Amino acid sequence: MDTWIWIVLAVVVLAIIVIAVLATSRKKKEREERVRRENRAHAADLRARSEEEDIAARERRADATAARAEAEQARAEAEKARVQADRLEHDSVKQSEDAERVRHEADTHRQDAAALDPDGDDFSSDDVQRGRHEDTSPGPDDDSRRGLASDDDVRPEDRPRT
Repeated sequence: MDTWIWIVLAVVVLAIIVIAVLATSRKKKEREERVRRENRAHAADLRARSEEEDIAARERRADATAARAEAEQARAEAEKARVQADRLEHDSVKQSEDAERVRHEADTHRQDAAALDPDGDDFSSDDVQRGRHEDTSPGPDDDSRRGLASDDDVRPEDRPRT
């Protein structure tokens, strides 16, 4: 019986070893599975964070594009305002030149009138420039208005120019 006991004992020890190996193997697989699940969860978190960062980057890019468009629009409006200011300045210079030309023509006409009729009404240049002068047309009691004036009574400024 001694042999049988050794055989049974060997089988029991072998069974215990197999059970221990299987238990260790199962625990190792469970540990690996747990690590794999944790890695998947961590990877999912990283993917979600990456997606959020990508969305945030797209939003920043869109904001930057909008800011660039606003800046370009502001530049265009500033350029338009500058062109408008240049045009207005050019118009004012032209109007000033036209006013100077008209003033010069008026002075020339006054000089011509003074040369043609030195005894005529003299207006001071200040009065003419400010638009003040007296009415030189004959009044209602003037004979020339009633048709009673003779050719001798006609003043030089009433004669038609030839």
